[in-house]
Amino acid sequence: MALSTGYLTPRQKRIWNLKSKGLIEANIARRLNVTRQTVHKALNVANTKVSQALLETAKINKIRVKTVDPARGFLVGYSPEFQTDTMITFSARNGVQIWYRHEGDCKNCDQLQVCKTMLLAEAEDRNIQLPENPDLMLPSTLAEILFSKIMGE
Repeated sequence: MALSTGYLTPRQKRIWNLKSKGLIEANIARRLNVTRQTVHKALNVANTKVSQALLETAKINKIRVKTVDPARGFLVGYSPEFQTDTMITFSARNGVQIWYRHEGDCKNCDQLQVCKTMLLAEAEDRNIQLPENPDLMLPSTLAEILFSKIMGE
């Protein structure tokens, strides 16, 4: 198990992912043919591991933690080094990712498509509705929309 995967086993990852998509424990249990108690215990362990991964990532990157929500897979903090707000996310598809709020030069960045793909996956995994034609938006714009919705702003 690795930090990038939130230290989750494949089964914990699947259960956490289904829960993050809005399924209730009873429906997850039926889908996986296990008891609701099994799902409940797996979610408790998964949330603990996701919290640990988010906090460890923050510590490694010297991020001052403001809020952690392992059930929704995010940590909000501040980077003194870059003097900007920071979000660390966990999703079953992207694993642990760190995002710095900034006005980047996305048009000239060689990581433009990588960032855009990851941000669109984050939105899809979290059932977040984006404006029309999100694939035409710059990653910095997508990130602002996505993270404001994740934090409930």
